[in-house]
Amino acid sequence: MDRQTLLAEVKQGPIRVFMNDGTWHDIPSVEFCLVDQIVASVLYRDDAEIWRTKVLSLVCMSRIEHLLAQA
Repeated sequence: MDRQTLLAEVKQGPIRVFMNDGTWHDIPSVEFCLVDQIVASVLYRDDAEIWRTKVLSLVCMSRIEHLLAQA
């Protein structure tokens, strides 16, 4: 995955990013991620409702799925 592809997809709406280790991560909108040339830093809330950051390597991303926007 490259920076331009990831940013273009997340700007279209919420996405789910699948990693090559089988895990997946949701990115609700472009406001929740910061993407540079090699990683994406994604904000999320943990089980205790505390904001955390996940650092996802772009080279380890295998595919993207668009999620339906919740009304």
